[in-house]
Amino acid sequence: MRKALILTGIWLGILVTAYAIVFWDQGIDRPLPISVLEEQVVPAELEYIHPDRLFSLPIPMGWQVIEEAEYVQMTDPNESILVWVVAVDTLGLDTSLNAALTLIDLGPEFVMKSAAVPADAWTGESVSVIYQRESEDDMVSVRARRPQDWTVVMLARGPERALDALSENIEWIWSELGIPADEFLLF
Repeated sequence: MRKALILTGIWLGILVTAYAIVFWDQGIDRPLPISVLEEQVVPAELEYIHPDRLFSLPIPMGWQVIEEAEYVQMTDPNESILVWVVAVDTLGLDTSLNAALTLIDLGPEFVMKSAAVPADAWTGESVSVIYQRESEDDMVSVRARRPQDWTVVMLARGPERALDALSENIEWIWSELGIPADEFLLF
């Protein structure tokens, strides 16, 4: 008799649980913020398009975007790094980098730490330069590409650990940079 009561209790528990899972959302005004049985909607990938359609770039999920007159600025969800993308009307590598660094007001206390630039004249291929403050853990990673008669420069600034942790996002933004702008999604 005792075993029969235990088995009956187990079966009743299974039935109540199955009923709750199947009929949880029917007839009730959203008991949970997320439905148990609804298919979850994944938000579409956001993309920023330059006002003059010079370039487009993807925006990682959760990142904030601020559009200024001369550049677009993005911050990660933790606000540990800042990323700027600038289109400048100069052709030379040094003048393009100086114009971009002047726009974001980097300051003179940064020194070049490393550079992956061509030895001969720059023909517009993608280059990478890293600047660092000597006194504190603050780095700026700069990438530049010259598609035509102008240059696009991306600068990422933050602590070295944060730049390393978010390097995949930064690399993704740069690799998916569309020149001229891809016009699939408008931001």
